[in-house]
Amino acid sequence: MADNSVEKTLTDVIALLENEQGLKKTIKEAVDPIEDVVRQATAELNKLHSSPSSQHAAIAQKALTSITHAHPHWAAVAALIPAGEFYRYQYLVSNTFKAFVTSIALARFILHDELVPAFTAATLMGLTEDSALHLGADDYLQGVIGMVNELPRLSINSVTAQNFELPVKIAAFVGDIFASYSILNLRNDALRRKFDSLKYDLKRCEDVVYDLTLRGLIKPPAADTA
Repeated sequence: MADNSVEKTLTDVIALLENEQGLKKTIKEAVDPIEDVVRQATAELNKLHSSPSSQHAAIAQKALTSITHAHPHWAAVAALIPAGEFYRYQYLVSNTFKAFVTSIALARFILHDELVPAFTAATLMGLTEDSALHLGADDYLQGVIGMVNELPRLSINSVTAQNFELPVKIAAFVGDIFASYSILNLRNDALRRKFDSLKYDLKRCEDVVYDLTLRGLIKPPAADTA
C-alpha cells in the first residue's frame, strides 16, 4: 500500500513538472516572433549612428512603428500564462522587455528629448492595463540603462557627422539619468552592476563635450553667478 502511495505521489509530481516544462516551451515559442520585432527595431535605430541628424526623427519614428507589430503577439503570450502566475514565468520575457524599453527609450529621446515613463513604454510595447503581462520596475530600469549604453557611441558619431548640438544634449540627458539612479537604493545585484556602467557612459559623453569645447566648436557652459 505504501509503495503504491509513494509511486502515485511521485507520478503526480513528475506529471506536473512535465506540464510546466511544456508550458515554458510553448511560451518561449510564442515569444520568438516578438523577439524578431525588437531585433528589427534595434536594427532600425542602429542607422542613427551612420545617418545625418536630419534623418534621425524619421528613423526613430519608424522604429516605434515597427514595435507595434508585437502587439497581437503579446496577447497570445498572455493567454498562455495561468491567472495570477505571471511572476513564475516573468524570466521568460524579461530580456525581451528590457530590449523593448531600450529601443523605445532611445527613440523617444531622439523624438522628444525626454526619458520615456514606464507606463508609456509599456503602452508602446502593447501591454494593456488588463493584460496578464506587466513591465516591472527592474526590467524598465535595466532597459533604460541599455539605452544609455548606446548614447556615447551616438555622441561620437554625431561629431563625425558635424552635429555638435546632439553631444551636448546627450551629455546633459545622461547626467540627469545618472543623478537619478544615484539616489535609488539598488538592491538587485544585476541592476547595481549595470548602474556601474552609467559612470563610464557619462564620462565618455562628457569627454566628447569637453573636446568640442576645447576646439571652439561649441560655447563653454555659462558660469553660475549665483
